[in-house]
Amino acid sequence: MKKGNYAETVNGVASTASTECTNQQQWTKYHSKQGHGFAAEDANALWDKMHGKRVDKVGMDNSKNGADRIVNGVEIQTKYCANATKSVDAAFENGQFRYSGMKLEVPKDQYEEAICIMRERIVQGKVSGVTDPKMAEQMIIKGHYTYDEAVRIAKAGNLDSIKFDIQTQAVACAFACGLSFSATYCIAKAKGMSHTEALKVASIQAAKSGGVTMISGVAAQQLLRTQVGRNFAAAATKAVKPIVRAAMNTEVGKQMVTKTASVIAGKQVAGTAAANVVTKALRTNAVVSSVVFVGTTIPDAVKLCRGKISGQEFAKNTTSNAAGVGGGWAGASAGAALGSVICPGIGTAIGGIIGGIGGGIGASLGVRKVFSWFK
Repeated sequence: MKKGNYAETVNGVASTASTECTNQQQWTKYHSKQGHGFAAEDANALWDKMHGKRVDKVGMDNSKNGADRIVNGVEIQTKYCANATKSVDAAFENGQFRYSGMKLEVPKDQYEEAICIMRERIVQGKVSGVTDPKMAEQMIIKGHYTYDEAVRIAKAGNLDSIKFDIQTQAVACAFACGLSFSATYCIAKAKGMSHTEALKVASIQAAKSGGVTMISGVAAQQLLRTQVGRNFAAAATKAVKPIVRAAMNTEVGKQMVTKTASVIAGKQVAGTAAANVVTKALRTNAVVSSVVFVGTTIPDAVKLCRGKISGQEFAKNTTSNAAGVGGGWAGASAGAALGSVICPGIGTAIGGIIGGIGGGIGASLGVRKVFSWFK
């Protein structure tokens, strides 16, 4: 397979599409005053998922005194404050425990002290319906991370946050590898390659796609924890808001936005709430797309500086990458919306994949065709 042809196109587009379809977390929330608390919720939920537990993050709706997540049917409220006293106190309102029937999750390093404090609260009659101090051990659960780890996860440029981002990108990375392998193998066979040759080319491209997806995903998440990233996200929000607003003005567009938002949020949302969910998702995708574009352009820039490719080749590859990433972003978003209307959940994923690949490859190859006219 010729260099700079289908292989590179599939590599970039598959990485972008899979990252965009799976990376809907809004990392900008980590910069708020309670940023480490959000980070603790996400990190503990991820730990549970990675250990085979069924997790439902119901806390995304911010309902008053509602659980942050439900793990294997158990409602959990997470409180990560600077010390055990503050963590336990945060679960009380007007002197009374406000999360009846829920488990209170505290930082791993505060667990023992938190139990002692909860026992005192029970003795003082501040936990309605509970009189036995020993029940404190059932009410308090140990988080999987310490307070300091949660604080670091909420910030960019440290080992804990990078490790967490790598874990969140693992699924997208595996998906990109499989998607790129399948697409590249089929294209290679269609071009007349033998089974062995096609497997070799597909394996190389799968590794590249996985690498690009992992690096770009982690880089995007790290970027959104910085002021520069937040400023970029704010600019992206202003750019996509009019698009979503225009879609909401038509019946078909409103249905697509509502279905897509409901899948992203994990519950039924409509109207302004749906528009906000989709706007935030598109904003995140814009950041990811920009990171992917930079990542795919750097290798060509190095080759240009070393004299291995001409200025024209660099311009062609750069423009093609931009078109591929942009087309993949638009295609994935449109495909996911359409798929949500047809079959929420599965249709969203399939629509996003097909739309991302189709839009990205089409745009990228279109640009290459235009450049070929000037040879």
